[in-house]
Amino acid sequence: DTLDDDGLGMLAGWVDSTAFGAFDPADNNGFDRETTGLPTTDIDRMVAFLEGELARRGFEEADFADTKPFGGPLYDQLFGFSPEACRDGQGIASDGTITWTGGGARYVYVMAEDSANPGVPPNLDIPEGTVWRLDVAPDSDPIDSGLAYGSTPAGTSQAVPATGDAPALKAGTTYYLYVARDVYQPITRCLTSF
Repeated sequence: DTLDDDGLGMLAGWVDSTAFGAFDPADNNGFDRETTGLPTTDIDRMVAFLEGELARRGFEEADFADTKPFGGPLYDQLFGFSPEACRDGQGIASDGTITWTGGGARYVYVMAEDSANPGVPPNLDIPEGTVWRLDVAPDSDPIDSGLAYGSTPAGTSQAVPATGDAPALKAGTTYYLYVARDVYQPITRCLTSF
């Protein structure tokens, strides 16, 4: 009885924990965490065990219908943030120069305007609509604002696209610029017209 009721509800899959991310079972030795909050290779058995404990405590799934999803700021960033127009010099200039505020960055994304917010690895960090993403190696210093779109300065690598050059940006198109100090530490998140 040391696990609180909400936590047990999350483990049973009755309370959303999407913001924590999950490996695809095929890449995780068969362990699934998309159905339950606790990775398992036997979903039916895990669900039966956890739901049995919840029933012993007098709960039904409906009792958790209004429980706030797990993840705190992870959840809020993933589902609660809507980007607005870039300001204070932030954005992508017509020559492809990317400018942000907030200091050095380890991740720079250029995404379609309607892309979801990036989340945590392994499955939420490259939203559909990501046009280009640059990563800074863990042993390298963060990069400064003023980066040229599509470039890969020393100590960085292009994550999206996985191969080839960054696709050309289209004039008159609005992009979602997302720059992070580190995983899940955004410093600039705004819409920029190219």
